[in-house]
Amino acid sequence: MSVTTDETVLRSEISGPVPVEKPQRRGFLAAGHYIPYALLLPAALSLVAVLAYPLYSLFDLSFRNVNRYAYLVNPSLAKYVGFDGFAKVFGDGQFWEVVLRSVYFTVELVVLSMVLGMLFALLLNRVSGWVKVTAITVMMFVWAIPALVTGTIFRWLFASNGGVVDYVAYLVSGNESVKHYDWFANPTVGLYVVAAAVIIWGALPFLVLGLNAALTQVPKELMEAARLDGASPFQAFRHVVIPVIRPFLMISAALSFIWDFQVFAQVFSLRNTSPEPGYWTIGTYLYEKGIVASKYSDSSVISIAMIVLMLAVLVFYIRQMLKIGAQDR
Repeated sequence: MSVTTDETVLRSEISGPVPVEKPQRRGFLAAGHYIPYALLLPAALSLVAVLAYPLYSLFDLSFRNVNRYAYLVNPSLAKYVGFDGFAKVFGDGQFWEVVLRSVYFTVELVVLSMVLGMLFALLLNRVSGWVKVTAITVMMFVWAIPALVTGTIFRWLFASNGGVVDYVAYLVSGNESVKHYDWFANPTVGLYVVAAAVIIWGALPFLVLGLNAALTQVPKELMEAARLDGASPFQAFRHVVIPVIRPFLMISAALSFIWDFQVFAQVFSLRNTSPEPGYWTIGTYLYEKGIVASKYSDSSVISIAMIVLMLAVLVFYIRQMLKIGAQDR
């Protein structure tokens, strides 16, 4: 018994006093938990300062019946009408036609741009260094071109009289009928083919460069292990690459939806500043009502509907990102 006691004393003298763990502070200001909030506060205050009054004016206009005549000639006619403006816009069949067209068009753009962006990003990983640098330089140049300029160039390319696309199709097929094919006569072809080509052309540089950077984060050891296990290239891409780059895929898809849903400049320039009703998406429809027809209250209601639709997508995106973050912990 004494031997055990002596050994215990000797060990305590050698190892020194046992450190006593201090209780950790809890609360909002403990362990630096306040730092992220403090860093986000200036940005949040800036957004509130910039957006507060415009949003208030937008909602105020949506509950009134303001147009150019009432605003400039007889302001007393601009009175509050409550939800009558919402009932008027939402009861218009053309509004829902435009919304559905915008949703279909946006889904097409997001899917095609993401698929093409991934294919080009994978291709960049398989080419030599100088080819990769040249391709990235060209894509940065394409990205720097304004949307109005891009739309004007594509309008010339797809022109029915002297257009490059029709002439190339004639050289390939030898068919005289395609030499003067009018791509814009049918709004379905003009919007879902030509306008889609313009928008995807401008969106690809960002997606390709971002996806290429995301692909560099895939550990080579995982790819080699998948090959040793007998996985095909498609299986390795599906079960190894996609899970690693999923956060960026979610971000890029959400941003693409927001950009493509409110697209305006490309369609506006393609139709030479006068898009026909068959080309109206939510962005051009808002322009026609708010600027051309000067129906300010109606355009405010359309803007609110547009914001709500995009917020719904953002809520879904944020929930998915939170799920991914919880899985990674």
